[in-house]
Parts: sequence; C-alpha cells; structure tokens
Amino acid sequence: MNCTSSLSRVVLSSPAFLLLFLVIPVCVVLNLVLHLGIPLVDFRLMLANNICFALLVAVRLVYYLGRASRPIRYGEAGRPGGEGHRCPVSQDQARGELARAGFAFDARGAYGEKRDRGYLGTVIFYLGLLLLLATGCWDNLHQFAGVLLDGVGPATPLSKVSSYKNLSRGLMAGNMESLPDLRVLSQTLPDFTFPKGTTEIALVPKDGDPTTTLLVPGEPVRYGAYEIYMSRLIFEPEIVIKTRDGKVLFDDRVKLEPLVKKRGEFTFYGAYAGAQVLGGAYFNPDKNQLMMVVTRNGKREVADLVFQVDQQVSAGDYILSCARLGEWSEIHVVHHRHKGLLIAAGILAVLGLLLRTVYRPQRVWLEDAEAGCRLHAVGNDWKGALKAE
Repeated sequence: MNCTSSLSRVVLSSPAFLLLFLVIPVCVVLNLVLHLGIPLVDFRLMLANNICFALLVAVRLVYYLGRASRPIRYGEAGRPGGEGHRCPVSQDQARGELARAGFAFDARGAYGEKRDRGYLGTVIFYLGLLLLLATGCWDNLHQFAGVLLDGVGPATPLSKVSSYKNLSRGLMAGNMESLPDLRVLSQTLPDFTFPKGTTEIALVPKDGDPTTTLLVPGEPVRYGAYEIYMSRLIFEPEIVIKTRDGKVLFDDRVKLEPLVKKRGEFTFYGAYAGAQVLGGAYFNPDKNQLMMVVTRNGKREVADLVFQVDQQVSAGDYILSCARLGEWSEIHVVHHRHKGLLIAAGILAVLGLLLRTVYRPQRVWLEDAEAGCRLHAVGNDWKGALKAE
C-alpha cells in the first residue's frame, strides 16, 4: 500500500481521524468552564473547526454514496493481521463456495465482500452528522444573542447596540433594524404559578400596531426571525455602608436574584464584596424589606439586620441604607435556531451509528497455502460457507 492510498484511507474512512475535530470543542468548553485562559481558543475557532469538520463529512458522504451500488464497496485495504484461518480446500474452491453464499470478489479474486446493512448505517450516520454540523454552523454564522435589563418605563429600542448589556453577533447576523421597540408594562413577582415571575411587554414596530404579550421564563415569543424571552426578575439596590463618623466603606449596586429556597420571608439574595467589607443582602419585595449581613476583617459586624428600603438604620458602629432600588426583567433577544432540525439530525446520526455497530462488515481475503488456502476475515458470514481451522 503506497503513501497516497494510506492517506486516502485515513481521510475517507478512518474513524479515529474524526476524533481530531473534537479536540478544539473540548478545549473551548474547558476554557469556558474552568477559566483556563488559553489564548485563541474561543467560539470563532470552534466555528472554523466545525466548518472544516462538515466539509470532511460531506466528502465522506459523497464517497460512500458513490460506492453504494458497487459489488465491492469497502475495497481490499484494511486486512486484519494474524495468521488467519486455514481452509482444506483450494482458493478457487473457497471462492466458489463464498460466492454462492453471497460474497462478491474483485478482479483478482483474492478479496471479497458481502453486502451488509451496516453500510447503510454508515451512510445514514454521515448524513445525520452533516445535517447536524451544517445546521449548527449556519445558526452560529447568523447568531444574534442579546441580553438587556429593563423595567417599567419608556420603550427600549431593540435595534440599537447600546440597549444591550451583553450582545453576541455572528459573522452573517441580520440587520438589527427589523427589531421593534420593547416597553415593559408590568412585572409580576414569583409565586406558585410562576416561580420566576412574569413580565408583560408591548412590542412596538416601526411600521404597524404594537402587540402586547406576557413573557414567561422558558416560553419564548417569536418575532420574525427572532425569539424574545424573559429568564428572571432581578432587583438591584444601591447599598451604602459607612461608619458613624461618615467614612464610606461600600457604595455600589448589588444584584439580587431569586432564591431556590426562601429564607424566612426573603425570596431574593445577592452577595457583595468591597475593598473593606463584604457580605450578603436578602430582599422581601412584598414588604419592601432588606436584610443585611456585613463582614469586616473576617469578623461579622452586622448580622441579619432588617430594614425598609427607604430607611437608614444604625447597627453598632455602622450606618446602612439603600440609596435606590432598581427592579429589572432580564430579557433575551436571540436569532431563531433550528432546534427541531438539530434534534432530528442528531437522532439520525445515532440511528446510523447503531445500525453500523449492530451489522459488521463481511469481508474476506484469500491467499494460497500448502494443502489448501488461508483466509482472513472481518465478520462471521463466511463460516456458513466454509470450514476452517
């Protein structure tokens, strides 16, 4: 086997070669989860990796489809090692018996194979994988994912980059001018029916009548090519902590998020850390109450101090107050992704892989030997036609 044919086999049929394209996605995930800070390893690199992966899979799919109707589809490369099996009949006799059992042989007559359902599984696997990769790459190229914090008040133009706290756009992201203005009409606190609360909004297009809808976490609203959904309610008080002589120890906003389990009457919590103090703030929106915990120099100075948001209170040598309180809905605006197609493609790839695993290739290699012939094989269908040692 020459170098060219070896390279062709690696590119067109080697399963191990596909694993190389998993290295970059794994590095990106580890970089994101473990905060490793590996340079140049980001989602752009993963997109480039997936596009190359999709091109390779497309080449393999065309290759396997092109050979599907041939009697010899795998080719003689890849003969297993070892001594093989010794048959008491000549190579011509063995070839004849195997042909009657359904094996087809090449022009030399030394290699043969039998049609198997696993080959169809390979085609289905590459078809599903190609659909999965192509759809994922398409969605990433057209990606638009913006997060904004908005409360009851004037309308916010979703068509402006400045409206978003975080915004990620793909290389082929659409024009933002088609996005409407969004106005928060009301917010409902978490309860038994809606554990994360709800937000009533009005979508105001540049041309046309406004539409009113209720955003419920986990239930996106479709607007053209985009989806708009709410993830949670957030309260953001500006906490001021100072000593009795007026020295400011902390003055900053603290993001409070819903607690999984209530602490007494308090349903929201957020941790804070300054240069001189740190601690946590609990909030009860029903009674507009804050409960503060303050630690300084490793010692808890204020514990479970409850006070109204619009009040200033003293505790030991400290004065605590809330300068202002923001009530926000965390709203996401994302370009529609083809989740249904991704799921279908994934199922197709898994079914193909299972079919390939269950039905092994049936291949034989024959060579002359003393007092008969020697047979090397992949699969066991040959045993019904020949007796061998």
